[in-house]
Amino acid sequence: MLREIYCDKFHQKQIVFNPGLSVVLGTNTGDNSIGKSTFLLIVDYVFGGSTYAGTADIIENVGSHDIYFTFVFGKETFKFCRNSISAHTVWKCNDSYEKVEEIALTDYCKWLDLKYAISLPELSFRDAVGRYIRVYGKNNCDERHPLHYRATEKAEKACSALLKLFDAYAPLKETEAEAQHSEAELAAYKKAQSLQFIAKITKRDYVKNEKEIRNLSNQIEELSSGLERGLLDVDAEASEQAIYIKRLLSRARRSKSRVRARWNMLDENGNYAFSSTTDSFADLLQFFPDAAVAHLDEIEGFHKTISSVFKAELRAERSKLEKELAEYDQIIHEYEDQLQELVQNPNLSKVILTRHAELLREKDRMQKENDAYEKLQQLKEARNADSERLKTIKQRQLALVSYRLNDEMSRLNDAIYEGSYNAPVLNFTDTGYDFFTPDDTGTGIAYKGLVVYDLAVLNLTKLPILVHDSVVLKQISDDAIEKIIELYSTCGKQIIIALDKQDSYSEKTSRLLSDSAVLRLTSNGQELFGRSWG
Repeated sequence: MLREIYCDKFHQKQIVFNPGLSVVLGTNTGDNSIGKSTFLLIVDYVFGGSTYAGTADIIENVGSHDIYFTFVFGKETFKFCRNSISAHTVWKCNDSYEKVEEIALTDYCKWLDLKYAISLPELSFRDAVGRYIRVYGKNNCDERHPLHYRATEKAEKACSALLKLFDAYAPLKETEAEAQHSEAELAAYKKAQSLQFIAKITKRDYVKNEKEIRNLSNQIEELSSGLERGLLDVDAEASEQAIYIKRLLSRARRSKSRVRARWNMLDENGNYAFSSTTDSFADLLQFFPDAAVAHLDEIEGFHKTISSVFKAELRAERSKLEKELAEYDQIIHEYEDQLQELVQNPNLSKVILTRHAELLREKDRMQKENDAYEKLQQLKEARNADSERLKTIKQRQLALVSYRLNDEMSRLNDAIYEGSYNAPVLNFTDTGYDFFTPDDTGTGIAYKGLVVYDLAVLNLTKLPILVHDSVVLKQISDDAIEKIIELYSTCGKQIIIALDKQDSYSEKTSRLLSDSAVLRLTSNGQELFGRSWG
């Protein structure tokens, strides 16, 4: 429990709290600007809040100051300090309030959660406690929306926080995770479509594609029916590859033909033989006795030499061409084998293959569009199913919580009015909740309903503390306040309230308030900080 708060800037330096009800008493005339709400904001600050650090008039008129405070759990005492400016850190202190170790505010709140033995799944200490420290300036004193942490909070989040506080959230956790995953998956898919990574079509396009896909399938089947079996298994990629290989095959065959033509020419030249004239030299001498036969023999020898060199070169060139022909034969054979494997029909024409590839590409494009549309519908259906399942489970859990709360509020309301006034009712809807008192819309009754709701939550959950500012209580009738004070004092948990006009209540209530007072504030130097700047 919170044992004390100390600040050397206070008029009353040390405030020691009671285990049950602790009252910050104002004046009998209801004076304002004496520090009641400010002190309760400091209590909120002690419990990990941050509103106090952003209070402009405190910063301007008091400046930076340290707030020291003590918690007692069992027989152990723990002392801390928070500076009014440094809102994100907390100091551990020794028994003399000397700062020893600086810790993060989040770690401090986790420590409080552990010490108060709250430890509820998915619920932070501040989300549990901060909602029920109702102080002017925190924007959580709306008598019509008691579940809200602040006015701008979404009703769904406020309802979930109540479920967590009642430890009724576990059945939703896994389903909620699935619903969030489905929603995220759908959003990611739509994003991919908007960036054109995935096709996006309408239902009308989908139906049109279905019809065209059937038409294309028939065309492909008709095209294939005139060919050998095996083309039916050719896909668009294989068809395009076949066309490419046929192009290479034609090129290789043309190259081979050119090499073959050169080889034939060399073969003809290689078989040419120079005619020998040596045997006819004798006949020549018969007609020309003076002919230079010796010189003619030299020329004949030269011709024979040229012939042998020429034939050697022809043989080398022909050998080279024969090697090229063999290489082209090997290449052509490989291309033919590849084509055979692709289409199982080496006689397919380029026109047929091209048309086949075009039909398959178009069919594939439309099929991908329709697959994307079907996937989108599947994701939507999964999202809707998970959302509906989550909604059903949540409604069931909220119904159980509302039943317990309404029953407890009815009991507390009877303790206040002895059955003469209707109890407040909490009713959950598809979009949020309604909180009202049947057949009574008065302001005082509405604020009474807020107090009764808080007390019911305090009684039914692990909530360790309740704080009510005078703005919550002053609208309620005096008779009802007296009964509420009794409920505060007997609930068994720590409650801190601010109230004034003590003498307007019965002697019993006035005495109870006086006995429970831990801080008395008035004007003329006895304000919280010893002065008023309002």
